Amino acid sequence: MTALPRHTTILLAALVPFVFGLGAGCAEGTDAPPEPSTSASSSASSSSGTGGGGGAGGGGVEVVPEPDGPPVLTIVNGVNDHEAIRLCFVPYPDGGDPAPVPAGSSGLAFAAASRVDPATVLPADADVYLHVIAGDLAKTKDLGCAALTGGNAPAGVVVAPVAVIPASAFVAKRSLLLVPTGCVGGPGHTGPLEKEACGATYSADTPNPGLLAAAMSRVTAEGNLSLQAAHAAQPMPPVDVRLVPGTEGGMPQQLAPSLTAGAVGPFPPFRQLARFELGSIAQAEILTFVPGQLVKTSAAPLDAALARGGVTQDDFEDGRAFTLIAVGAQPGIAAGAFWHALTWTVVRSD
Repeated sequence: MTALPRHTTILLAALVPFVFGLGAGCAEGTDAPPEPSTSASSSASSSSGTGGGGGAGGGGVEVVPEPDGPPVLTIVNGVNDHEAIRLCFVPYPDGGDPAPVPAGSSGLAFAAASRVDPATVLPADADVYLHVIAGDLAKTKDLGCAALTGGNAPAGVVVAPVAVIPASAFVAKRSLLLVPTGCVGGPGHTGPLEKEACGATYSADTPNPGLLAAAMSRVTAEGNLSLQAAHAAQPMPPVDVRLVPGTEGGMPQQLAPSLTAGAVGPFPPFRQLARFELGSIAQAEILTFVPGQLVKTSAAPLDAALARGGVTQDDFEDGRAFTLIAVGAQPGIAAGAFWHALTWTVVRSD
């Protein structure tokens, strides 16, 4: 097992704060207790992301109730220094031996999404201690989480404790998004651009696994798309997220202004764009800008982001809700020896 000094960044977005039973505008997670002879620090970054684009007119604030729905869990892999990961949701504090998620030892690829019923993969009525499993995942075949997280993982397997997540998050009638973020380390995972790739706190001796945990809104609009964006790229500074239609002369639409790390926004979702206004999906792009400026920092094809999240172009239609999720490196940084470039994934929120 690769020993990991822990610096865990927990990004718990406060878009729908009642998922965690907290007041509006703030949310906190519980950083997992440090392992013996290690130290841990954590930070919580939270933002409601309500500024602009939500549909409120003038200076008023639109009050939109969030509808109840079956608990659903969507997992997106935002760990930037490995090709794939598995996750262990270990009952806390008593421990246990659940099977890793996903079931196959090939794991969940970087920027890929998996939607699951929490009741099928999580212990009932128990807080869970989330661990990221990376490295040589072939060696994790037929191993349970007790073996993987108990200090006896096979050589070449990296085990990174991340955070304790309350049981209440998984039974709330919401659409929950979990995105493990940052870099968990491994042999050779160092270089002159490591902080631009992994985040300001990363080094080979201090990996920075983190977590964005948030409820995605199920608020929809007849005749329009319902859109939010999630900032799960630790190295990326605050950005304006815009969509540019795939039509000649199409003007970028401001989707989520001043989106900060750990934020999902806006709320209410952006509901001012009909599907036909996007034109050709193959030509449409997701853009990031310096907040409040016309300085574009990145552009990514929308069709590739939809494909990563398992959303077909036929699924991407009016009256449905979607979240655009940013993972990976800082804008403008190409993929490197052990990291991925800034990458977008689109998932169904509803």
